[in-house]
Amino acid sequence: MNIQQASRTSGLTADTIRFYEKKGVLPAPPRRANGYREYTDEHIVTLRLAKGLRDLGLPLSDVGAILPVAHDGACGDLRGALTETLTEALAEFERRIGELVQTRDHVASILDGLRKMQPRDSRVPGMTPCRCVQLVSEGQRG
Repeated sequence: MNIQQASRTSGLTADTIRFYEKKGVLPAPPRRANGYREYTDEHIVTLRLAKGLRDLGLPLSDVGAILPVAHDGACGDLRGALTETLTEALAEFERRIGELVQTRDHVASILDGLRKMQPRDSRVPGMTPCRCVQLVSEGQRG
């Protein structure tokens, strides 16, 4: 099948397929005499795996490490590569979630203080400026 058919079947755009091939993430399919790529059912399975891994939020470098194993290796090899990569990805997601929770809590605290401010307030209730800001502010008063 050609790249347009592979695109429809895999759920990836033709441009994405070409990009992945250019980056060495996907094994290059053989070419016909006219130079067009010839995708097989095996390529489609690999393309769908690439899409699924990217949909899980894995970086392209991790996807690129798994796909050759999926394309050329045995199921046990793929299972090992997936387990390792997904374990690392989960740890990264947990780290990022922790950062997002801290940021969310900080924003919620600021919003809470802003909502409690009276029209004449010059400081957000519950917010203490850092020492650097305090020193600059004190210097302007004296």
